[in-house]
Amino acid sequence: MYDINSLPRLIREDVAYGEANFPPIPAEPPDVVAADPGWNKQWLAVQDLLRRKTHADLSTWEPARKRLLGRYLGASGHIELSLIVGGCSYASSLYEMPAAWRTCIIKMAHQDMQHAASYMTRGSYMSGEDLWSGTEVKFEDLVASVQPILRRDLGGFFAVVGLHTEAYPAETNILEPFMYDEVLAKWFTNEIAEEAGHLDFLFPAIREYLNSGSAGEQEQKKRRMVADNEELMEIILAANQRNAERFLVGKLGLDKTVLQAFAHIPERTRYIYDRIGLERGYWPASLRQGVATDPTDASIADIDQS
Repeated sequence: MYDINSLPRLIREDVAYGEANFPPIPAEPPDVVAADPGWNKQWLAVQDLLRRKTHADLSTWEPARKRLLGRYLGASGHIELSLIVGGCSYASSLYEMPAAWRTCIIKMAHQDMQHAASYMTRGSYMSGEDLWSGTEVKFEDLVASVQPILRRDLGGFFAVVGLHTEAYPAETNILEPFMYDEVLAKWFTNEIAEEAGHLDFLFPAIREYLNSGSAGEQEQKKRRMVADNEELMEIILAANQRNAERFLVGKLGLDKTVLQAFAHIPERTRYIYDRIGLERGYWPASLRQGVATDPTDASIADIDQS
């Protein structure tokens, strides 16, 4: 059985505190959440699940199903720790950037480290296994597949962590596996507020990064950002959708309606690109369909023909 005392003292008290002390849940989404339609929608969905006390359903689950959910939470924690916390640590250490950016990235790492710790801890209690020591769910290949982009330069970091661990999850994050646990459920609106706060920094920072340097450098950065994002959709978003279909629905037995989380990726992409200052002439043709073109975009070459 899992024992929290197996954790090093340096983090044990923080983890134990989060198990027994919960943040207030305001009646309305905070401003930083309300400013982002994706995170705002998720915040309201969490409120609805809390009202329905979804975590109470867990008492009726068979032990084998609880173990599956626990391992899912444990794997989610390890991915967050390896991909986001590791990525932020790498970028903040090795890339040149303003001091305020470095500070924000380190704070992001700390907050996501706490999220990861809560997932691994609650998953351990649920499964009866010490998931801090590892999990049977394989995630290393996913993390390794994005490292060439993440560790290439600051733009690669922004693509992997800024877009795919912070911006897209506002649309594609499936809440139910986390809301089944009564501790995670009580922290989730706070977690959403932290994630929205990350974007409050990331969107302006990415915009500034893309629009800095010579005209040629800006052109190259913007084209690379779109190319990175297209590649990461095939790696991260596609993997998340397969996992949702095969594991959350196929094994854990969640209703197929959870897959609707992936129904609005093009709309989310348009929103992200607008927020980071990517002129529409850089967008793939599929995204520009039915979207009015700004006159200032007319001189930009179509990326599909580059």
